[in-house]
Amino acid sequence: MDENGQDPHRQQRLYWDQMYALKTAASAIRLYRNNLNRWVTGLGALKAIVSCGGIAAWTIWRQYAFVWGALIAASQLADALKDVFPFAKLHKAACAHAVTLNNLFIDTQLEWESVFSGRYSDEEIVKRLHQLRKLQLEAESHDFPDGLSMRKSLLDRAKQDAVDYLASTYDVK
Repeated sequence: MDENGQDPHRQQRLYWDQMYALKTAASAIRLYRNNLNRWVTGLGALKAIVSCGGIAAWTIWRQYAFVWGALIAASQLADALKDVFPFAKLHKAACAHAVTLNNLFIDTQLEWESVFSGRYSDEEIVKRLHQLRKLQLEAESHDFPDGLSMRKSLLDRAKQDAVDYLASTYDVK
């Protein structure tokens, strides 16, 4: 605190906190995307097994042609509806959002060097902080217009990932 009771590094701290929040969000969406990827991959594998297995079984046991035909049709229907399933749509959005947040974080790290070194005035930091928050909100609104909720366990892990990353990169204890 200075002689007026003001924190002379308040804007730098606010920028750091936003950078931490952005790194946490980038880690969280990566973890979320990876979790959804298991579902997307599982559905793809199931469709392939049912489709190929149905064709193979049909050639062997022709008397059950209706059963195997129904399995093949169900597999084709699942393939046609893959973008309708919520987890498939969420996975696609999470992939795009992960790229956006990671690019934004890379830019933020570059800007942090100027914030930390004092090259920017408090007014400039406020403007850059405002722009950063706005870009992050626009990205989420674009990729998840209905909002994004995440399990607490993923968020907790993402917070720890962010702490670990920032501590090792910036030698913060």
